[in-house]
Amino acid sequence: MHYPNGVPGDPALDEALRLLALRLRTALELDRALERAGFAEPERKSTLARVRELGYINDPETARVRARTRVDQGYAPRLVARKLLAQGIAEPDARAASIEAAEGAKDEELAARALKRRLRGRKPADEREKQRLFRALVAKGHPPPAAAKALGMAWEGNDEIDDC
Repeated sequence: MHYPNGVPGDPALDEALRLLALRLRTALELDRALERAGFAEPERKSTLARVRELGYINDPETARVRARTRVDQGYAPRLVARKLLAQGIAEPDARAASIEAAEGAKDEELAARALKRRLRGRKPADEREKQRLFRALVAKGHPPPAAAKALGMAWEGNDEIDDC
């Protein structure tokens, strides 16, 4: 990297800032990226502390942005929260962000929105497509009863939701 007046900077901080310029990252993601880049733990810890101090990483804000994006893409808040946890967001922040992103909408409404987004105004062609759409909604974290209701299908399965 080129430094003004030939004065070298902090390579770990430079790499962190380069990574953050590419996209929003959680502290955990940034730490892992710095580790892959070959920086030792003490360097990574001091760099993360400095980046936090500068305000360049803010996990609760990152959680809000990512949750909003995912819910807008048709994912259910409960799956969004689990994904945020896996990305290093603290559980209270992940849950709060996913609830905020849902804007108070119930499961049925969110499943219907996801279906509408997927179909883009058209109706399912046949029963086979409805089954495929049902599986797609469930894969995006929507409870089976909500997915079935959005598709106008009868649901006779278990209404229990495993919210691990």
